[in-house]
Amino acid sequence: NPLGGLGPAGGPGGGAGGLLAGRKRRHGHPLADGYDIASLISAETSAVRGGEVYSPEEMYGKYLDLVLMYQNEVRNMRAAFAVKENEEEKDDGDDMDVDGEEKRKKGEDGVTMPSYLDFLNILSRGLNSLEEKGKLKDRRKYARFLREMEAYLRGFLDRTVPFLDVQGEVVGAALRSFEDEWARTGGVAGWECRPAEASMANAKKAPGEDGQSDKENGGGGESGVDLSGYKTADELAEAVDGDALKSELARLGMKCGGTVRDRAARLFLTKDTPLDKLPAKVFAKKKGAAKKKGVDGAETNGAAGSGAAEPTSDRRIDIARSEAVVSSLLDQLRPTLEATRRRAERRSTQTENERDREVDEEVNGPSLEDESRRQKKQRGTGGGGEDTDSEDEEDAPIYNPKNVPLGWDGKPIPYWLFKLHGLNHFYPCEICGGIMYRGRRNFEKHFTESRHAYGMRCLGIPNTKHFHGVTKIEDAQVLWERLRGELEGNTFDVAEEEEYEDSHGNVLKRSEYEDLARQGLL
Repeated sequence: NPLGGLGPAGGPGGGAGGLLAGRKRRHGHPLADGYDIASLISAETSAVRGGEVYSPEEMYGKYLDLVLMYQNEVRNMRAAFAVKENEEEKDDGDDMDVDGEEKRKKGEDGVTMPSYLDFLNILSRGLNSLEEKGKLKDRRKYARFLREMEAYLRGFLDRTVPFLDVQGEVVGAALRSFEDEWARTGGVAGWECRPAEASMANAKKAPGEDGQSDKENGGGGESGVDLSGYKTADELAEAVDGDALKSELARLGMKCGGTVRDRAARLFLTKDTPLDKLPAKVFAKKKGAAKKKGVDGAETNGAAGSGAAEPTSDRRIDIARSEAVVSSLLDQLRPTLEATRRRAERRSTQTENERDREVDEEVNGPSLEDESRRQKKQRGTGGGGEDTDSEDEEDAPIYNPKNVPLGWDGKPIPYWLFKLHGLNHFYPCEICGGIMYRGRRNFEKHFTESRHAYGMRCLGIPNTKHFHGVTKIEDAQVLWERLRGELEGNTFDVAEEEEYEDSHGNVLKRSEYEDLARQGLL
């Protein structure tokens, strides 16, 4: 008897019902149920509690751990993730990484590399916000980065949302949308539309992947260029665009370099000759073969360790397809990505003790002091109630719906004072580059500042009191022309206005005096 001699349930002997009477059955009773639910839960969650499922940075699935991705992959791409000058000047406080060290630095070539927070902002905006030119310049590095990101995000979703069908519900829908748009326009958001490459969207894999190519399967696939209407390769080169020839050669797994005539001659070979009968020299080399032989062991091991498939094509459409997959996974993890970005932004201004305290609160909950302060606030009793309320008010976010400027105490100034100083009015100045000045006082004061004086110097106009209140370039130039005419009219003319007196007391103009002196009549 598993119950150790106990009588039937509910019987006079007590039984399981009598044994469990009056007890709170939170996880069941092992004697009555025959199994221990608490032990089963503890065994299943031991890996999570032991740190085997999530890294310390992920905080049990609350954040993404992209630090190693940033250090190993992003910082090596000097073209794809380069920070533009306008983005660099936008915020000077983003130059710290998660460890508080300065990461946004210029390299020897003058390219400014992004910080960890910049990288998270790029992911939040979307990878299609990056320039295509830079992504293609770092083609292989960017493709490897996309593979690593896809592998990590798939693994993160499997750990946090195990019942989600990632391939069917997330990736599949994104790939279908990508294929439809690419087949229609030859490009997607973030990638230039090239109608000549629209036919490449139907092929799910590049020719030559997984050890199989069109050469081996007899050419499989419908040709995007009809060769039946051309008798020679020269006619084909004159009639078909070079990009279309390149796309068709890439689809067939053949070399697509050289001039337009070279491409046309290479493609014209397939008119009467099957692909499996063509010489091997016209086909592109399989990039996967070299890696399988150990030529690039580092990349092979890195991809194998991440669980991502090792691609054998760096074509433009393949990179764009991988980017669409990663973008769909990031959209699925949008709340987690935003939480990671906000956390990195907080940590850029925190001290080491503040970071440790935040981590401790996220793992173990709030401290006893914070809990006691919260309980005192709820009860509304105790000597420290007023201090607690004041501290909570200081920590609360500032309510400023009318966007009123902040005063010396960090709080919005009164609205009557805001209206009194006219801060609700904006005054533009075209001479200063179209800058808007808030309030009449700031507007009047800016005429004597260096920015306005520099704009006047660029126009070749002196910054005098005559131009006080003039903000448009055309008005300043018209006023300067009029003032210059008046000044020239008031200028002392030596030849006409200088006077001389002869020995008889006659006053003469300088020109008349010199004429008479030359004639000897004085």
